[in-house]
Amino acid sequence: MEKKKKKVKQNVVDKKINYNTSEQAEIKKFLVVVVVVLLCVGGIYLCTRAFVTKNLFKKDTPKEEEVVPGSIDYSVAIMGQLLNRPYKEYYVIIYDLANGKDAIKISNMVYEYNSKEEHLHMYTVDLNNELNKSYYDPENVNTKAKTLEEIKVGDATLIKVKNGKINKYIVDYEKMEKELEVE
Repeated sequence: MEKKKKKVKQNVVDKKINYNTSEQAEIKKFLVVVVVVLLCVGGIYLCTRAFVTKNLFKKDTPKEEEVVPGSIDYSVAIMGQLLNRPYKEYYVIIYDLANGKDAIKISNMVYEYNSKEEHLHMYTVDLNNELNKSYYDPENVNTKAKTLEEIKVGDATLIKVKNGKINKYIVDYEKMEKELEVE
């Protein structure tokens, strides 16, 4: 009899029924899809790091950024500051520093002038600067300008300012060299 009782108990355990609702089945399917998508994205990420950027197994060393202190260049001005510089007498050279046809020649002339022992202070005005573009009109250069509103400059202009007023207005390169005594 003991054998029959054991068999009956085993049959009861084996016949356990599992009831799942349709919501539970949908959640299981959803979780399977999410896991598969995450595995695919992870695999693509690892392949990209290993084969495209080739930095998967490289050790990232933190790079220390060098901080360069800012500095003010007192030799550069804008057209609006042309007549209100702190010197009584100075020169202002106006040209396109980046694209001008004579930019290198003028830059060398300015360098040579500033290398002289006794020279007046010289400011450079870049016509490529957006604040100075309204003064550029090579067709209507006004060499008789006395105020800032009257000034219209061409490709290269040298202006000598004395006591806050325009003293000389030179647009010819050879005359600029002669004025600055640079050859």
